[in-house]
Amino acid sequence: MRKCYFFFVCGCVIVNLGVYQFFQDLSVTDGQTDILHKPNNGFFPLRGPLKTPLLNEKLQLSKSHVVKFMLSFDSNNTQIDLHVYANSSANNERALTLPSSTQNPNNSLANESSSSTRTTTAQQSATSRAIATKLYLTTWFMGRLGNQMFIYASMVGLARAQNRVPVINSGGDLVNTFQITNLNENINTNRWKWVSESAFAIFESKLMNLPPINIIVTGYLQCWRYFQHAQDEIRREFTFVPSIQKEADAVLASCRSKLQNHVIVGVHVRRGDLVLSRNKRLGYGVAKASYFVKAFAKMRSLLPNQNITFLVASDDLTWCIDNINDTSVTFLPKMDAGSHFAILSSCDHVILSSGTFGWWIAWLANGTTIYYKDHIRKNTPLYFTYKDSDYYPPWWIGLRN
Repeated sequence: MRKCYFFFVCGCVIVNLGVYQFFQDLSVTDGQTDILHKPNNGFFPLRGPLKTPLLNEKLQLSKSHVVKFMLSFDSNNTQIDLHVYANSSANNERALTLPSSTQNPNNSLANESSSSTRTTTAQQSATSRAIATKLYLTTWFMGRLGNQMFIYASMVGLARAQNRVPVINSGGDLVNTFQITNLNENINTNRWKWVSESAFAIFESKLMNLPPINIIVTGYLQCWRYFQHAQDEIRREFTFVPSIQKEADAVLASCRSKLQNHVIVGVHVRRGDLVLSRNKRLGYGVAKASYFVKAFAKMRSLLPNQNITFLVASDDLTWCIDNINDTSVTFLPKMDAGSHFAILSSCDHVILSSGTFGWWIAWLANGTTIYYKDHIRKNTPLYFTYKDSDYYPPWWIGLRN
């Protein structure tokens, strides 16, 4: 009995020394550790300055960095995944890259990972893996094409600003119109955290500083500030599918052959449901004929000594023919929305009235843009969730009726 007791005590001492040495080896000099969460096993806090032999390299962190560790144990508690994040400021969070060769089987997206192994004691060995996990960002689509473009572009912009991977599992109308690449129909987002906007067209800094976990961002996200830094990538994402681009090229080639040396200005006139009383009560404004007179005059003043053709497309062609009287106007016939979109966004410059459809036509055309300034009327329900300078880029030109 005494001999068994002796071996039992020795075993406990060895195991405890091994665990103590393991956590001593985890480390980062000049920083504080915070092991935040052990999935399905409660909280596991640990704080203090540590060393780095386990990682085989020092993490170059300054005192301004905050280092976060997130542990997860396997079913036998013999392997430990260490998720490491570091940020030097509230707006600059990034995942540290640590050496390894194995993937984390518990990650729903099979995140790329790295690991190093060591023996903790002579009698018991455990493999520990230091993993720099990629963070993902996804979203849900609402509305029609223009709304979906804002949601997708903002998701990509927010992801790129925070070193995340943008991904969607359903492309909505986007995949029928554009050659979208960030599509993975097999992603499982059931346990991801939701973060929602507070206003549909006001910049919110909280969305630029998301917590270090996989996130589903929701809302209409109609703010150019969320994605302007990623505009080259977004322009590539919004490359039309070949069938739509081919039709647009044919229409524009026909126009240019008849109108040689002309500057072609795309004009989108949105009316449709915006003229309904319920939408007027919400706060939507509709451009009158006087707005287009002013917009045409302004465009001519910006393009002196140029031959200009205004190529008009609308969801209410009859109104346009009755109210837009200008000898330089050519009306596009009724087509599907994708074709109108591709044709107008390939023009040299753009005049738009209301709506996200026209907004994106102008953004993709990337020329001079004139927009209707009373798209959202003052002191209406929509007005208090909207900011003109967050919705329209400051280099665009706003005019009223």
